[in-house]
Amino acid sequence: MRRHMIYFMVLLVFSLPACIRKGPPAQPALITENILLYYGSEGNEKFVTEERKISYREGDDKYEATLKELIKGPGNQAYVANIPKSTGVYGTIRQNEDLIINLTGDFLSFGGSVAEIVAVGSIVNSLTQFNEIERVKILVEGEEYIGPSGEPRGFMAPFTQNAEGTTTDVTLYFANTQATAVVAETRTISIPPGATRENTLTIVLAELIEGPQRPGLYRTIPPEVTVQSVTIDGNTANVDFSQEMHTRHWGGAAGESMTINSLVNTITEFEGIDLVKLTVAGEPMSIEHAVLGEPLPRNEAMIQK
Repeated sequence: MRRHMIYFMVLLVFSLPACIRKGPPAQPALITENILLYYGSEGNEKFVTEERKISYREGDDKYEATLKELIKGPGNQAYVANIPKSTGVYGTIRQNEDLIINLTGDFLSFGGSVAEIVAVGSIVNSLTQFNEIERVKILVEGEEYIGPSGEPRGFMAPFTQNAEGTTTDVTLYFANTQATAVVAETRTISIPPGATRENTLTIVLAELIEGPQRPGLYRTIPPEVTVQSVTIDGNTANVDFSQEMHTRHWGGAAGESMTINSLVNTITEFEGIDLVKLTVAGEPMSIEHAVLGEPLPRNEAMIQK
């Protein structure tokens, strides 16, 4: 027994220094990298870049670090941050050359249709700068991000980086003083790079909802209304509005007529669009008397010359 005790004491003496010398486990290496972040130019007419330094530990999610840095916004005050600063990042998943990102619901609080397009492009371009990433899919609260067309955007390739947006003149129709006809108002709008026909039509409708700029003309759509989706099927445009089109509308046969003719005549100004189907929360629009179950053609008779 005594011999065993002596052996244990000797073993303890030799093992203690080793235990004392053993420090905390080494941390993964800190990686610092210069990256490009994409923002909108003044007026959101094109994409601009800003170089930023990010740091992350080996094994950490560098894509999440990039997104968080992007959401902070640009240092250059002339650049536009279109992603709401309250947006959070749940995480990312890489699938070969594809990257899936999951954002909080605050991401959808865009400052308008143009801001939405540029915000999405800024995310895609900022993440596809990494050689191993070719496409990006955006999830919001775990669900696929739905674009202006009302369909999931799926995996997105980089937006054209060097292209500038364009400005174009569009014709909007508002009510006259007596609410007996609609009157044309020409307005210049900015179309961001990469905008589809659906994107452009969404921007035009947002301008229509804002109301007229000319004296003597009157709005035809409640300002609380938002465009839920826009799709173009052949020569027919399908436009879905939020419930406010029904719940906030001032009603009356004349008011209904002004809204319908304002919308249809504005939308059919687009080349190749001859018919317009109007829905509210996916159901046929029904403001006062008419239930608009079928697409409507342009009504030249209601345009004041």
